[in-house]
Amino acid sequence: MNSLEGKTALITGASRGIGRAIARRFAAEGASVVLCASRLGSHGKLKGTLEEAVAEINQFGGRAAAEVCNLADREARADLIERASKHFGPIDILVNNAAASSMNLPSLISTKQRDAMFDLNVNVPVELTQQSLPGMRERGAGWVLNLSSATINQPLVPYRDSRESALVIGAYGASKAAGEQ
Repeated sequence: MNSLEGKTALITGASRGIGRAIARRFAAEGASVVLCASRLGSHGKLKGTLEEAVAEINQFGGRAAAEVCNLADREARADLIERASKHFGPIDILVNNAAASSMNLPSLISTKQRDAMFDLNVNVPVELTQQSLPGMRERGAGWVLNLSSATINQPLVPYRDSRESALVIGAYGASKAAGEQ
């Protein structure tokens, strides 16, 4: 028997990269997976779509469905767990993978960019976890996986307004570090 047989997982940011890989692995282990991204089709020059990820899993015998949700929209995400549960049943595993980044130099990052990163990287995982917990408690089990980043590690001193500092001591690194707390 597969280790995740009978479980339903919701993975955010699942149209490409780490989120898509997690969805594929969970499906291979027997979970029904609901893949979430902001759109079904392409996202600019980025490779991989939600449609392709779902089709790939289903083609190889997994159970996958798409749930489109712009997580940057507070109202759109307010009932995401409820909507995702309509595909295969209650969410047993929540993977908070979606993230926002603005790799601007710390001296140049705008308040709007910083607010967007903190909303998606800190508030969204907290809100989705809060939506998931009542059902998980009711069923007596559940898992929440929050993905972070190596950017939470501080660079060596002295500080330089560089690409490294944009990644690490900039707003992105700070938002990922806040999400770990």
